[in-house]
Amino acid sequence: MDNGVPIFALCVSRVSDFGGLVKDTFQIVSIKDGKQDMEAILQVLREMQSGRLKSDLKLLNYYHEVPISFPVKIDSIVDDSLECSAHQAQSVVLGLQKQTLLTSSAFPQGLGAHCFVEYVNVKNCFVVLGRFAYAAIRADRRGAVRVKVDIVIPASYHAEEQSVSGNAFDISVTGIALSTDQAIPAGLPESGQMQFTLQGTVLKTPARYVKSVEQEGEFVHTFQIDPDQHTDKAISQYIYSRQVDIIRELKEQIL
Repeated sequence: MDNGVPIFALCVSRVSDFGGLVKDTFQIVSIKDGKQDMEAILQVLREMQSGRLKSDLKLLNYYHEVPISFPVKIDSIVDDSLECSAHQAQSVVLGLQKQTLLTSSAFPQGLGAHCFVEYVNVKNCFVVLGRFAYAAIRADRRGAVRVKVDIVIPASYHAEEQSVSGNAFDISVTGIALSTDQAIPAGLPESGQMQFTLQGTVLKTPARYVKSVEQEGEFVHTFQIDPDQHTDKAISQYIYSRQVDIIRELKEQIL
């Protein structure tokens, strides 16, 4: 249960090739059933289109973990499809990921909506969306901006006499995910120290093991970190530079 709503399916898996939505971004939820929920979502969108309901509708995607979210203009609703005008940068991401999230205060119980991209014209910023379902947008609960790492950042977690090493997969000022072919050693203490090198500086910070995910023989281990002021500043600078690079990358795909 999530906010009183039964969760019936985890919607997406990690998509590394396209900087796609990650599996902890959202969960599909059901209020009634799939058909009735989709009709309820479409009814909200119709109310917005007609002006009977003020539109605060936005599209939300995570591109290399950076949130890309712009307002969207509803052009028309044809059968079960939404035709709309989107920001050009958002259109680029929609073309890559083929899915998106809708956010609005008009959706019930603090939920958003998940849908698939049926058609996108990046040049004209025109998008057709369909197959709507309610979604609990879990990424909204993140305490800090997280970005996917674009360079090799060796990292290792040490706790008492045990350790696990690999490369940083993504990072924020409150956590780091470690990509490695090494499983978590049996009995690894939950609390230890994370060491990694960022922009030529070796950083050490207290860390706590959170969870692991295995995919095709590779592991992503997630740790919570508690950086001091120096480490916090170094991570923040890297995150800012990554955000700038990612937005520049989207703009270059538009040109």
